[in-house]
Amino acid sequence: MVGNTVDLDNPTPEQRTQAITALRARLTAEENEYCTDLDIWRFSVARQLDADKSAAMIKEWYGWRKSAGIDDLPVAQASNQHPVPYPIRGYYSVADANLTAGVMVKEYQLKLNKYFGGGCWHKRDKDGHPVYIERIGRYQIKDIPKKCSMGELFEYHYLMQEFLSRAVFPECTQIAGRDISQQVVIFDLAGISIGMLSHIPALNMLREMLAKDQLYYPECMYKTYVVNAPNMFVTAWKLIKGWLDPRVISKIDILGKDHANELLKQIPAHSLPTFLGGA
Repeated sequence: MVGNTVDLDNPTPEQRTQAITALRARLTAEENEYCTDLDIWRFSVARQLDADKSAAMIKEWYGWRKSAGIDDLPVAQASNQHPVPYPIRGYYSVADANLTAGVMVKEYQLKLNKYFGGGCWHKRDKDGHPVYIERIGRYQIKDIPKKCSMGELFEYHYLMQEFLSRAVFPECTQIAGRDISQQVVIFDLAGISIGMLSHIPALNMLREMLAKDQLYYPECMYKTYVVNAPNMFVTAWKLIKGWLDPRVISKIDILGKDHANELLKQIPAHSLPTFLGGA
C-alpha cells in the first residue's frame, strides 16, 4: 500500500485492515502476540504505510521494551496504588494528585518534578483527547542537565508515557466510546528567557528525548499548541523543527499571547486553566 494514496488520519476500514495485515505478515509470532492492532496502525502511519520500514520499527521497539523492562515500570492505574508520575486533574480512574515523596518514588523523580516547574494532565478536549500542559517558562532548565542524568530523564519520561498509555488513554477511550490514543499538548512559554532557549545541554537532552519518542511512542500526539511564544523563539524553533518528522511538525501551532480563541476551538473552557483562557 502506498501511504500517499491514503488519508492517514481518516483511512477507510479496508485501508486500515490492509495495512495491519501487511505489517503483521512481517512480524514473528511473539511480536504479533505482543502488538495490538492499534500498535500496528500507529507504527504503520509513522512510516507512511511502508510495511517493511514499519516492521523494522516495531522490531526495534519490541526489543527495546523487553530489554529495558518497560512493561515492569510501576505505572499508576485504577487497579494499583502506584503514585502518579506527574500532576493530573479531572480523571476518575486516577484521583487528582501531585507527585509526592513516598516509598515507590525515586529521588530523581522528585528532583525532575521540581525542575519541570508545574505541568499537568488537565481533563479532555472536545473530541475526547487528554490535554497535557507544560509550563516551560517555569522550568529550571539549567538544573536539569546539571543535576540529572540522561538515564534518569529517560526513565522518568518513559514512566509518564506509559502512564498515558495504560491509564489515561483507556479512560478517555471508555468515555468517548472509540479509540483514543493521542493527546493534545500545550507548551506555555510565558516567562521563558533567551538563556533558557539557547542552553545547549538542555537542548541536547530535548533532541535525544524527541528522537526516542518518535521511535518508541509514535503517533501519540493529536495536536500541539506552543503558546505565549516570544519573537526569540523563532530561532529555537528552526533548530527544533530539524529534529521532528514532517507529520509531527504539521500538527504544531505556534501562538503568541492572543492564544485563547484558538485553544477554545479545540478545548472547552472548563478543561483549560484560567491562565490559558479557561473558565
